[in-house]
Amino acid sequence: MTDKQIASYCVFPRLNLDKFISDELYATKIIELVKSGVGGFCIFGKVKLDDVQKVINGLQNIAKEKLLFSADFEFGLPMRLLEGTAFPHAMALGKTGDEKSAFYAAQLIGRESKEIGIDWIFAPVCDINSNKNNPIINIRSFGENEEIVGKFAAAFALGLHESGIISTAKHFPGHGDTDLDSHLELPVVNGSKERLENLELKPFKKLIKNGVKSIMLGHLAVPAFDTSLTPASLSKPIIQDLLIKELGFDGIIISDALEMKSISNNYSSGLASELSLRAGNHIALIPEDASEAISHLESIIKNDLDFKNELIAKAEKIRELIKWTDSRPIPKVDGLRKDRFLQHEKFALQIARKTIEIRAPKILTPIDNKKQVAAFAFLQSDSSFPNASMFFNLLQSATENDIDFGFVNHELKEDDLVALRSGITESDVVIFANFYKSHAYSGNIGFADKLGEIQHRLAGGIPRINLFFGNPYLDDQLRSDMSVKAFSDSLCSLASVVMLLTGRELGEDGEDATKQNYSK
Repeated sequence: MTDKQIASYCVFPRLNLDKFISDELYATKIIELVKSGVGGFCIFGKVKLDDVQKVINGLQNIAKEKLLFSADFEFGLPMRLLEGTAFPHAMALGKTGDEKSAFYAAQLIGRESKEIGIDWIFAPVCDINSNKNNPIINIRSFGENEEIVGKFAAAFALGLHESGIISTAKHFPGHGDTDLDSHLELPVVNGSKERLENLELKPFKKLIKNGVKSIMLGHLAVPAFDTSLTPASLSKPIIQDLLIKELGFDGIIISDALEMKSISNNYSSGLASELSLRAGNHIALIPEDASEAISHLESIIKNDLDFKNELIAKAEKIRELIKWTDSRPIPKVDGLRKDRFLQHEKFALQIARKTIEIRAPKILTPIDNKKQVAAFAFLQSDSSFPNASMFFNLLQSATENDIDFGFVNHELKEDDLVALRSGITESDVVIFANFYKSHAYSGNIGFADKLGEIQHRLAGGIPRINLFFGNPYLDDQLRSDMSVKAFSDSLCSLASVVMLLTGRELGEDGEDATKQNYSK
C-alpha cells in the first residue's frame, strides 16, 4: 500500500447522498476519496432507498476493496433516509418493559440496512438520560436508569448482530449527564470516578461483556478520567487506559463526527484526525475536510514509521470486521423488498402501542365526529413539520370530522395568537401536540414557560389534551386535563396516539414480522 492509501483507510468521510446525486463536482470529490483508499463512509441525505443502493453499488465498483458503509439508524432508516421502517425511539422501547422489543426492532432495522448495502449502524445509544435538561440525548436514550439502559442496549446490539450488522455502543464514557450539545460546544461531565463507574459506565460494561462490535467516543471532557479536559474522543487516558486496559474492550473504537463544533472549533481536520488515531481510535469519523485530514496523515507517516505501522494495524482490524459482517448467514434478496417493509411497519405499530403513558385527570377520549376539536402542533424547528403534518392527517382520517389545525412555535406573535384563539371558541376540546426533542445543533429541548403561557391563552377554559412526541419532561411543567406521552415521533408512535385518541384497536397483523428467537 502507498502512504496515501495507508493514510486514507482509517478516515471515514461524510457522504451526502442527495448532494452526490445532484452535484457533479461533489460526486467527483467523493469518487476521488474512494480512489485514494478510504475505508468507508457515513451516509446522510433524505433520498429513496433505490437511490441509496445505486450510489453504494456504484462506489463499491470503483473501490479496490470493499467499502464499509455506516449510518445513524438509531430508530430505523428514516432517521437519515426517505424510506424504510421507523420504529419507536429508544426511550419508547425502554417504556415497554420488555427488551425483546429492542431486539426485534434492531433485527428488522438491520435487515433493511443490509438490503441497501449498509453494514454498520451507530447504535445503540448507551447514554443514561440522567439529566432531564440534556439537549442532545433525551428520547435517544433507553431511559434514566442504568439497568434499563444496559438491558435494552444489549438486546438492541444482539438484534443487529442477528442481521449481520456491526453494532456501536455510544457515546463513551457517557453523554447523559450533560446540559450542552457537543455539536455546538464541548460538554463537561462532572462527578467522581466512583460515581461514573457505578452509573455512566455500567451500560458500556454490559455491552462489552456481551460482545458489542464497536464503541464510539463522545466529544466530552471528563475530568475524573482525564484532568487535562481533553475531549474523550482524543484522550489517551480515556481510550487506552480506561476503555482498553481497565474495561478490556478489544473491538473497533471510533470517534464521534470530528466535524462537530466541539472539535472543529478547536482543531483542524488534519490535527483532529491525527490526535483521534494516536489516542486509540481505529477510525477518524467525518473530519470537516476529509482531503485535508488524509494529506495531513500522509505527510506524518512519511517520517513516523511507528505511527505508520499503527495505521496499518488499525486497517487490518477494520478488515476483520468486514469479514465478520460478510460471513453472517443472512438470506440474500434480489432487489428491494419494500412489500415486506409493510409487515415491519405493522410490527413497529404493535411495539408503539405498548410504549404510551397516559395521565388523565379528565378522560376526554374517544374523540369522534360529535366533538368539535381544535388542534395545534408546537414545532421546535421546521424539520418537525412533516411529522406534525402526518399526525394531523392521521387524526383527520380517523375522526372523519372537521378539525381546526394550526402549526405554531414558542415565538408565536401576539396578533397571531389572538386570531387563533378567536377561531376556536366553539371547540369542545383542544389538542396540543408537542414536537420538541433532542435535535443536533439546536441546544434546547423545549421552552416550557413560553409554551405554557401560549397554551393557557389558546385554550382558555376549553379542556386540553397535551401530547408529547418528543421531550416527555415537558409534561411536568405544562397543565393538561389529559396528557399522553409517546416518547417518539416515528410514524408508528403517531398512529398509536391517534388510535388511542379515537378509541380504535390494533389487530393481530404483524406479530410474526420476525421469526428469530431472542436470547440474552
